[in-house]
Amino acid sequence: MSGSGRMLCLVFIAMAIVLSCNGAGLAQGKIDSCGFLTKTDIKDVTGQNVGDGKLNTKANPLVGFPCEYSAASGGKVSILVKTAGPGENADKVSAELKKMKIPVSDAPGIGDRSFFSSPGFGMIQLNTFKGSRYYIITMLLPGSSETAQKTAAEKLMRKALTK
Repeated sequence: MSGSGRMLCLVFIAMAIVLSCNGAGLAQGKIDSCGFLTKTDIKDVTGQNVGDGKLNTKANPLVGFPCEYSAASGGKVSILVKTAGPGENADKVSAELKKMKIPVSDAPGIGDRSFFSSPGFGMIQLNTFKGSRYYIITMLLPGSSETAQKTAAEKLMRKALTK
């Protein structure tokens, strides 16, 4: 597994810990995360070719199964859409990430409430709550700046929120 692949796995493990502490699970509503973005959507926004989206069925089922797109650059883009668990909200998730020393910054004007988290190694995550759903777009695109990835994540999130 490449360094970026290992990092993506670590981030999903961290998110699993945060989300499982909130009691979130698939029983609250199975959502096909691959139904929210296409490889064309991602290419149009990032300028990078990506493969077809594939559910990561090895992810923690308490969290849900993200749809992952492998980029030609060796990076990844993923989206996870799930039903928010009881008491699971932006403030609580943000606070848990901060406890793990993961930088968090607001992303106003997206969904009901959104924020970025930056787990390191050039990876960014856009976390959005809208209605009863919790969306997470994770991006690790080598050669792309943090600002460019955040801009791309915002555009992709806005597209995902329309579905």
